[in-house]
Amino acid sequence: MARWVGLLALWLTLVAVWTQDSPRVQAGDSLRITVEGDESLSRVYVVDSSGAFRMPLIGLVQAAGRTTDELAREIAQRLREGNFYRDPKVTVEIAQRAQATITVQGAVRRGGDYPLQAGWRLSDALNAAQPTDTADLSAVRLERAGGERLTINHLKFVQEGDESANPVLQAGDRIFVPLRAGGRSVLVLGAVRSPGAFDHNDARTLIQALGKAGGTLPEADTTRIQIRRANQAEPIAVNLNTITGDLELQPGDQITVPFRSVRQFIVVRGGVNRAGLINYAENMTLTQAIEAAGGPKPNAILERVVILRPTERGRQQRLTVNLLEVAQGTRPDERLLPGDTVEVPEPAQRRASAEEPLRILWLILSIIFLVARR
Repeated sequence: MARWVGLLALWLTLVAVWTQDSPRVQAGDSLRITVEGDESLSRVYVVDSSGAFRMPLIGLVQAAGRTTDELAREIAQRLREGNFYRDPKVTVEIAQRAQATITVQGAVRRGGDYPLQAGWRLSDALNAAQPTDTADLSAVRLERAGGERLTINHLKFVQEGDESANPVLQAGDRIFVPLRAGGRSVLVLGAVRSPGAFDHNDARTLIQALGKAGGTLPEADTTRIQIRRANQAEPIAVNLNTITGDLELQPGDQITVPFRSVRQFIVVRGGVNRAGLINYAENMTLTQAIEAAGGPKPNAILERVVILRPTERGRQQRLTVNLLEVAQGTRPDERLLPGDTVEVPEPAQRRASAEEPLRILWLILSIIFLVARR
């Protein structure tokens, strides 16, 4: 009997060790994910309030409540099933446990996320974010993580000390400070580098306003920009890729640049110097993608570069391109589409001849010339 008790105790100890070695993920955690050989996928991902995060190529990953080992297996399986990698080696570890935060946006000088301090109220968050002179503190909007939405006249607290206009904040709160009606500012929000309010004299057009906000982020969806104007019920929709000229703004305009729902990528593998994921740019060509991946290696078989393109039926269209002919100008460069995979063959048995380094150097110079000419 004592023997069985001892075995049971040993088993329970092992279970405890296994559980410790593979901790469970919760909303707000930062995960360090490593895909062996691919620096573009290997980075830190933050689990959102719904318990999920988005990863390039495979999309939404449900993480909360699962162990890091379970996540590593799922990510590897989805990369394999999507034909992105034959045998991916994936590791997942918790880089940082969840920290309660709030977000302040709108007519403030220092918008963004802030760690939620114990006992913080609305006034504390606004003091940290520094409202502009054109901010309308009589109509501050507060959205709770659970979906509750409040409009607060914070001036009642500032001018009269009314504590009901200075609520205690909760984890996940989102605070929006609007512009004051009749002000001379424009507001730029969303997928820009420095969102905030800017004087209309410095931001008279859409392009100028985006420039004052530091420009758009790589993941911005510039085809669905919206401009809200005080005297118009419906927002003005702008496709920055198709408009001719610039768009005049009015004081009080609010510009929102949305994030792309799914970021667009190209995968380049095989005989290149930086194999992995690269951001897709509109009208990107094969030579541009290979240059973005660090250029070809000396032993790359450039006469048989393959483009794999997913079809609507879940299959792949295969196109073989002689990159030497492209470099020589005897065939056109191939335009790529989001989701394409470029394979540059690199057989281990191929030996570089005496002329191989010169051939590669000539090809690289040709690619640089082609890209610079566009």
